[in-house]
Amino acid sequence: MNENTPSKIDLGYTENKVVFLFCDCSLDKKFSFWKFENREQAEMFINRLKHLEELKWSQLAALSREQGLTKEIPGTASYEMIDSQNTSPEKMGGEKYYFHFRVRDGNLFRVFGYQKKQYFCITHIDKKGEIHH
Repeated sequence: MNENTPSKIDLGYTENKVVFLFCDCSLDKKFSFWKFENREQAEMFINRLKHLEELKWSQLAALSREQGLTKEIPGTASYEMIDSQNTSPEKMGGEKYYFHFRVRDGNLFRVFGYQKKQYFCITHIDKKGEIHH
């Protein structure tokens, strides 16, 4: 990676543990926590988040694409979707760290969001694989 290529994560927080927040999660029911069809699906999702919260940001970023983060590219529909939900003051200046990760529950679904300090702010939960896929 050269000096002009932004990193996948904010390097100032590489040794902090990942903490998930729902503060900017979409209120659109089809892309929110309410999309889970039953308690078991919701529990599986929460258990995946708990597992990821055991990791430091550096460890999460080092996982393979299938198990870890996929960076969203500026100008893409996914990037703009996350950006529209981002209410953090840091959004106005500096690098933005937008990505998604995958969760398997028999099917594959994706969780979109951004890094704000040590937090992963969840913006969308794509349970049906409908978002720009």
